[in-house]
Amino acid sequence: SLYHGFIDLLRAARLKGLKIEEAATNADLQLFARLLLQVSVGERPTEEMVSELKVRASTHIELDLLDEEEEIINEVDQERVAKQIYLRSIGVVKSVFDSFRRNDRVNSRRIKRVVQQMIESLNFNPENLLNLTSLKNYDEYTFNHSVNVSVLGIALGRHLGLSRQQAYLVGQAGMLHDLGKLYVPPKVLNKAGKLTPEEQKATRMHPIDGFLTAATQLGISDGSIDIALASYEHHMNLDGSGYPTAPTAGAMGLLSRILAIVDRYDAMTSSRVYREKPIPPHKALAIMFHSQQSHHDKGMLRYFINMMGIFPLGTVVRLSDDSLGVVVGCPREAELRHFPTVKMILEPDGRPASGEKLDLAATAKDPEPMRVEEIVDAGQYGIEIMDYIL
Repeated sequence: SLYHGFIDLLRAARLKGLKIEEAATNADLQLFARLLLQVSVGERPTEEMVSELKVRASTHIELDLLDEEEEIINEVDQERVAKQIYLRSIGVVKSVFDSFRRNDRVNSRRIKRVVQQMIESLNFNPENLLNLTSLKNYDEYTFNHSVNVSVLGIALGRHLGLSRQQAYLVGQAGMLHDLGKLYVPPKVLNKAGKLTPEEQKATRMHPIDGFLTAATQLGISDGSIDIALASYEHHMNLDGSGYPTAPTAGAMGLLSRILAIVDRYDAMTSSRVYREKPIPPHKALAIMFHSQQSHHDKGMLRYFINMMGIFPLGTVVRLSDDSLGVVVGCPREAELRHFPTVKMILEPDGRPASGEKLDLAATAKDPEPMRVEEIVDAGQYGIEIMDYIL
């Protein structure tokens, strides 16, 4: 997955070729790595990277750029484009958070730019980007989680019929909703055991700190106020529980109601310091519907469950021929929802599959269609979802 991640960085920087000679020094490699990261997260154009390498006499590293025609061909591969957007978004969130730590300044323009790209990708084919929210990086949880919340929030907003401008605000709010965690001591955020009352209080301050930071950094406008309120309210519940304490039950804004659902879902399906094994997607949805329904806007929650499907994206399933696959697509037709598209992982005899996609809905009317027999635990088979999604 590291190899594929590096290839995606090169593609995001519009590079089709890279040659590093043996004579390249550590300084050359460090310079190239720094420039590549800046280009991949949108801080500078590729042409500047090429020029700077030449100016600083890094002649042992040669770059081959895509020409215009090749770029157009590459853009047609929307699945690859979605991966570039997703990886770039994680880099942007990390850079924005790091910049705020150093300079007390939030670069909202970069957040807005990448959210626009998310919206375009989701409008073209929502499954390409939604599939990537199955990726969970334990070491970079805050950044990975922020991007997942943004993608899931935009997708739910589309499902609810929100305008493009409203979806744009939801995306920004998702990227910035955990900004207040920068004020929580790392030893508290990363503590595996039970928090003391003082530590719990510090953790529960992050929505307030996030609100104050967003309110002061994003300026005064209706949109920025909505984003700041979403930071403040995303851990509140409609029944008045949660934190910070809601003044009255049901007093939550539109963005906050959306973020509360997708934030909880992504957190439940991720590994955390206090929970080694994530909750499988279908179980997380069941918990939210049966045990936490009073916490959420019931209409929105139903829309979210409908959007994610009977077999949510990223679920590992056993098929009727005993093969295993990971769900990467869900039919829109209600009568076909139990016939997802799966990316094959293991053959019936246990051998690794070639990774082809199988659309179960295409054969649903056959006398004996291929179907999902059961949902299985990926960890039980040593399956790393990232290897098949990324």
